[in-house]
Amino acid sequence: MERDKARIIAVARNEDRARQIAELVNNTSYSATHTCDLVGAFFYEPGLLIIDPTSWESSCRLILEEFEKRETPPPAVYFIGGGLELIFAAGPALGVIRDDEPSFTLGEKIRMALAAQRIFASSWKRLKSSFEEHFMDRTEKILLERTGVRVREDRLHALRRAIFSRGVARLSNSPQELERCLADPAGELDLSVLVTRVVAPETYFWRYSGQMNALKKLLKERREESGGKVKVLCAGCSTGEEVYSVALAIIEAFGDDFDFHVWGTDINLSAIEIAKRRRYSSHSVRNLPERFIGRWILQEEDAWVVSEELARRVTFEGMNLIGGETERWLKEKGQFDAVFCRNVTIYFDPAKTRLLHERLTSAILSGGGYFLGSSEMLLTMPDGFTPIHESGSFYYLKSDVVSAVEEEASLVDEAAELEAKVEDSYRRGLVSLAKEDLKGAKEAFGELERISPEDPRSLTGRAVLLSNEGRDKEAREKLLAALEAEDTPAEAFFLAGLLEERAGHDSDALAMYGMALGQDNTFFMAHINRAWILRRRGRSNAFKKEMEAALEMLGRSPKKASWATGGLGFDTILRMVADALKEESR
Repeated sequence: MERDKARIIAVARNEDRARQIAELVNNTSYSATHTCDLVGAFFYEPGLLIIDPTSWESSCRLILEEFEKRETPPPAVYFIGGGLELIFAAGPALGVIRDDEPSFTLGEKIRMALAAQRIFASSWKRLKSSFEEHFMDRTEKILLERTGVRVREDRLHALRRAIFSRGVARLSNSPQELERCLADPAGELDLSVLVTRVVAPETYFWRYSGQMNALKKLLKERREESGGKVKVLCAGCSTGEEVYSVALAIIEAFGDDFDFHVWGTDINLSAIEIAKRRRYSSHSVRNLPERFIGRWILQEEDAWVVSEELARRVTFEGMNLIGGETERWLKEKGQFDAVFCRNVTIYFDPAKTRLLHERLTSAILSGGGYFLGSSEMLLTMPDGFTPIHESGSFYYLKSDVVSAVEEEASLVDEAAELEAKVEDSYRRGLVSLAKEDLKGAKEAFGELERISPEDPRSLTGRAVLLSNEGRDKEAREKLLAALEAEDTPAEAFFLAGLLEERAGHDSDALAMYGMALGQDNTFFMAHINRAWILRRRGRSNAFKKEMEAALEMLGRSPKKASWATGGLGFDTILRMVADALKEESR
């Protein structure tokens, strides 16, 4: 292959496929050579590479993303042999062409790619420094406005590399040109690629068994009330393990012949393709109960494969949840019995978080459930939603169940009187602790234990006292019983968070503080404690988000101390939060 004859090179893993691609080009007014050596192809300084990355996507991506190390300008790149998911999985590329692409259309794409690459090549030396020094505020703002994603500080370097890579892929002559593309509706694909480079979700089968058990119970209750087909949505489903887990939970609850369907959506088209292929590693199935192995999840050589029978009950689609098409899609599908949106809004700012919650909660049937990640919560509770603690997890129930329970309880005088005494004793105990009146707290919680020893508030009060005495093991035992009960108070989750944090288990502590806020969204100390953990992890934006939420709550709260402040008064806490935010903004 001579250097001056290698303007277009077709590349594939095997010779026959590479030759086939070259022949497609040769049927136009252009001609191409072919090779199986992608690294070697760069020696000839091609203007265009047409690559079939099928089954070697990762290797292809590694090679293509080494453009910063090369002195010569990168070529234009087209992929062939798949859909747009190749752009997510196989590296920077201008687009995708089809094997059955008409010769005229293919010729036009080649013509424009070669022309753009010549202009791009003449600016390459300047472009490298332009992208490396580019001030990314506008790019971050576009990402936030169009996808809802706020880039964490520890992912800014990844964003800069992703912007440069996408600029190379599109043959952009400046970062500003790429930003104009990103801001345009036609730039949806580029936005999606950037998002997948700066968020790093982890998922595997049966990851949250508590929520799967809660889902089964919820759907059984709904089935008794309404019957009909069950529909569940997993928004932000990544590579699909959650969707298949939900399907397995429904089958386990109702049997093989039950009428249901589960939808999974994600902005990452490559992840959606992985979900559709149904093949997973041992790492992905490590938490899956053995009862599902062999019947629904099958082992084939070095992979675990979802059965076709199970796959027929699910559908995967690419979607930007903040995009305009989401509302239309939700209306077309009708309302759902349950919606999962786990670990999606942890990347969002408050405004986009509210927008997404509004969209998804409006798509849930009365009596349905909204399942979030363990560190997420609805800061503003939509009308008709109630946090439900079930099977060691929580979700939000859309129904009138609570008002019905209250109405029924009001008819039973004795039960109502007992409830009033329990609540009064519990609150008196908390107030005494806030005043550092340990004697008063012991009296109030002692009375509570005599009245209703198994009530979760009684167990929580006893756990607080044990914790204050340094008897953490005994406190954990009481808390465990409280957390397994219904109507667990927010203080139980908060204390569990404190104990996890003391033990050095920050991730578990974050989850518990989040669940405390799920039970009581005015619990400002839960936000503050979450903020300190996030700061230790270097997540500055998340730290500020939690502190701002705490500051807003403190501004609305009456000026009183809380048992959770460790003896610090209201004004001290308020000043501490304000100072922490000021310091972080310097």
